[in-house]
This record gives sequence, structure tokens and C-alpha cells, in this order.
Amino acid sequence: MTRADIHILLRDLLREVLDDTSVNPHPDDLESDIPGFDSGRKIQLILAVEERLGVRLRSREVDGLRRFGDWLNLLHQRVAGP
Repeated sequence: MTRADIHILLRDLLREVLDDTSVNPHPDDLESDIPGFDSGRKIQLILAVEERLGVRLRSREVDGLRRFGDWLNLLHQRVAGP
């Protein structure tokens, strides 16, 4: 899965979680820049990502996620492997 594929997948999952098809996050966007994205939605997104990609995100990994690009980097590493 390419980084572009992950970007599209993550964007689409975020849209589902927020129930807002207009959301179009960029890698430099902070989580707080995304309207409606809060800690509850973050948990929903984590669960959706884990289910869709078949990965398990660790607490310390999730704690480091601040920007949309952080999500992309983490998922690219996890899906592409070491």
C-alpha cells in the first residue's frame, strides 16, 4: 500500500467517523485543526484504522499523533513494515 493509498484511506475513514464528506485533511494539519475531531472521534478513528488495515496501534504510538501527517507516517510504517 502506497503512502497515497494510505492518505486516501485515512481521509475516507475520518470522513466516516466525522460523518462529513467535506473533510480534506492535509499532512501539516493538527488534529485540532480538523472540525469535530476530538478525543472520542480519535478513538473511533483508531478502531476503524485497526479494523480496516488489520493492525494494532500501541498506546505510545497513538500518544505521538498530533498532525494528520503523523497518522500517515505511522500507518505507512506499520503497513509497509520495517
